[in-house]
Amino acid sequence: MPRADRWASGLGLLLLAGCNGGGTAPADPIASPTPSPSATPPIATTVASSVPERLTVTTNEPFYSVGIAGDVLTLSGVDAPARRLAVVARRASADAREWDAGQGVRVRVVRAPCEDDMSGAPRDFTATLTIDGRTVRGCGFVGKPSPPPGEATAAPNNIPARFVGQWNRDAAACARPAASIEGVRVAPGELWFHESVGTVKRVEPLGTDQVRITADYEGEGQRWTTTQTLRVAGDRLTIVTDGQPFSRIRCRG
Repeated sequence: MPRADRWASGLGLLLLAGCNGGGTAPADPIASPTPSPSATPPIATTVASSVPERLTVTTNEPFYSVGIAGDVLTLSGVDAPARRLAVVARRASADAREWDAGQGVRVRVVRAPCEDDMSGAPRDFTATLTIDGRTVRGCGFVGKPSPPPGEATAAPNNIPARFVGQWNRDAAACARPAASIEGVRVAPGELWFHESVGTVKRVEPLGTDQVRITADYEGEGQRWTTTQTLRVAGDRLTIVTDGQPFSRIRCRG
């Protein structure tokens, strides 16, 4: 058979084989890779911790207070105004949390018993505050701190019922309390003013119609402790703070 005929015959056989499904089939498109069951899972971004995200940390000598509310730290000191700092990094473990607010400010809280080294009052958390390159030890607590040993029984923490109520400048202000910024509401354990609220720590009777109270106040991003005298005469309440008295009448109805 001539060479040209042999070439044509071979080509025909190859084409026939392709039509009959012989030879190598075209490859399937490459599928996207999928992780194998044994692949390591990603690290969890949240950790259940026994330390809450909202609490207060205090230190002694130097005296600092840090109110922690999630992503915001409110830092105050004896000779420094309160500063609100945004948290830039947070870390958590089963028994600890750490907040970093930048500017050299960092707070670490561990779920471990702590004792205030000045008053001896018990706290639920042990803490450290790093500020200006110095780390100081402190304690942490949620809500109202526990009083020093023996103080709770020595002085009841309730304001007597005759002081409790809504008090304002005059009858017109009592009729429109939402429009008045001069009113005060006295509850058994709290005093509410227009821009602050005081949580009562100690009540000392000074007579039938007069008491001295010590309260922890919070308002406008600041916290402080003050001692005040409350006196009732008929329907008039007089509160003396730092030697400055002001009076309000009882609102009825």
